[in-house]
Amino acid sequence: MTARLLLKHEGITLNRYPLDREETTIGRIGDNHIQLDDAAVSSRHARIVRTPNPYLDDHYDYRLEDLGSTNGTKLNGNRITQAVLKHDDVIQIGAHRFIFDSGQIVDHGTTAIYLPEEDD
Repeated sequence: MTARLLLKHEGITLNRYPLDREETTIGRIGDNHIQLDDAAVSSRHARIVRTPNPYLDDHYDYRLEDLGSTNGTKLNGNRITQAVLKHDDVIQIGAHRFIFDSGQIVDHGTTAIYLPEEDD
């Protein structure tokens, strides 16, 4: 499954944006991949860069970069210039709140632990 940004408002998903290119731009003007009509969003506000994961075939890493925006980009409540994204990270751009869905949850299986029986 392709990674995506989920635009959320009060727990409701308003839109889903696939991150299926090497670079996804976010901003106020129309030539961005994700356009946000909000005066608090800069013309070219932020971007998400996708790079191949060096350890897992068919998996990617995603990096969020602020592009020198006036009002900043927040990741999990902290203003950032750039950061690697993890599943379920919260991105705040202006009044817009996105959840990062990596689409790449790796099943590591289960581990069983056997404890010796106690002697009475």
